[in-house]
Amino acid sequence: MSAMRWYTLLAMLVSAGSTALAVTAEARYTHGVFYRGVQRQPVLQLKVTGEPGEKIKSITFDIGETDKAADIKLVRLSSRNDWNGYTFNTSNYIYENAKGRLSKGKITFNHEYELSSEPLCIWLSYDIAAKAKRNGRIDAICTAITTNTGEEIEPDIVLAEGLEERKIARVYSFPYRVVPYYRPRWVKGWGNAEKAIHLTTAHFKLFTDLIHFAYSVTAEGNVSYQWAGGGISDQEVADGALAEIKRLHTAAAARSKLIAGFGHMDGPMTTAVANPHTRRTLARNMAQWAISRGYEGIDIDWEYPDSEADWKHFGFFIADLREELSGSGISISIASSVGYKTPTFWVTDQLDFIMTMSYDDLTPDNHASMRLFQRDGNMCLNKFLMPKPKIVIGLPFYSNEKGKLTTQYGYSQIVGWYPRLKPQVNEYISKNQDGSNGPVHTFNGPALITEKCRWAKENNFGGVMIWAYDTDVPLKHRASLGRAMYKVIRQPKSATDEKSDATP
Repeated sequence: MSAMRWYTLLAMLVSAGSTALAVTAEARYTHGVFYRGVQRQPVLQLKVTGEPGEKIKSITFDIGETDKAADIKLVRLSSRNDWNGYTFNTSNYIYENAKGRLSKGKITFNHEYELSSEPLCIWLSYDIAAKAKRNGRIDAICTAITTNTGEEIEPDIVLAEGLEERKIARVYSFPYRVVPYYRPRWVKGWGNAEKAIHLTTAHFKLFTDLIHFAYSVTAEGNVSYQWAGGGISDQEVADGALAEIKRLHTAAAARSKLIAGFGHMDGPMTTAVANPHTRRTLARNMAQWAISRGYEGIDIDWEYPDSEADWKHFGFFIADLREELSGSGISISIASSVGYKTPTFWVTDQLDFIMTMSYDDLTPDNHASMRLFQRDGNMCLNKFLMPKPKIVIGLPFYSNEKGKLTTQYGYSQIVGWYPRLKPQVNEYISKNQDGSNGPVHTFNGPALITEKCRWAKENNFGGVMIWAYDTDVPLKHRASLGRAMYKVIRQPKSATDEKSDATP
């Protein structure tokens, strides 16, 4: 072999070796919702790979399109190299490596990380000032990763498929959430459907978020439609409801957020998230579903992860969903019976907010007592270490048979039977089809709804959730549960008005 060929071969080997040793990095914008006064809120995820012997020596960030540098009180780096979750509230799962303050909107972390061919996940998180401007932009850009060889790398930004442009994260627009579940068709199964509430432009100026509860999933990782009934296709009902919701939202010039609701999917969800391939497929399909239809949030009502393995798979799934939503600004929430199928840090710490299903209790006093409402809020705070703005406590707009979970009636049915029911009453005798008396039911009347909303607001929790909004009577009705709720907690009239108003 000639000397020239030897030199050529040697150069190729050196080139191949250097390519194999090159550090690669990706950046994803994982969260689109921030809360005032809350620590350790993730904004940017880095995935860095290399080879044994390679190290990161420093990482430099700036605040990008953040509106006001003073809104960021503290900047932190955390890492984990065995999965891509976000469990920030317990040191058992996350390691906080460094923290510091901004200087002229920039910060460099001089911290050493060992690299390997498996991705090292590093998160940048912010502590947000208690006086941060609502709806203010919160951003970050990784400008350089410096290795032990002096190489400087700017990570490739990975955005969700189909995004026309990255949406900058925002401080949540309202001082609390009022989150109704709205089902496009199922009210027929709860009796007295012709008198049930239907959305108007007035509603969109009162609640903060609306969950269009119409979707489900398959075991293969696809999105499907919930059963609608009534001889109309499931897709036609859901798509028609979404079109009407968007029409009303536009007509009201509403600031309320639209959320895609996925539920009633225990079997297929259990199967889909247990397998890494179908789990990622489902995350991608769910993200694309929400992005393509213009939703601003995704809510998951599994009912229920039954084991520690289910909860861990759920945590992996939410982490995958975060990545597939990168840069979209779309929030992730779940509904959970926190005292029944207890969530884990793998899940709760990744959420933008949780909604407690504080009802369907078998105690003899009331299936949705004040005691249960307070217990669930405090459990999320003290056991799951969730910050108060992320805890949204559930209100029932329906009844349960006393001491049982066999028969339920929507609130409009109750008012139909007892049109002069007093606001303080939380118990009634149901009616059989022949008009005779049935079993005793418990529910939440207007006075108890008011008391719960006042407690949540006065104790600075994140707000209230309603299951299910379509079972109320119209707002102008004296007995409306929505009317009672909005007297205490509702969307402010303007972005700068954070005080509750009297209901219209």
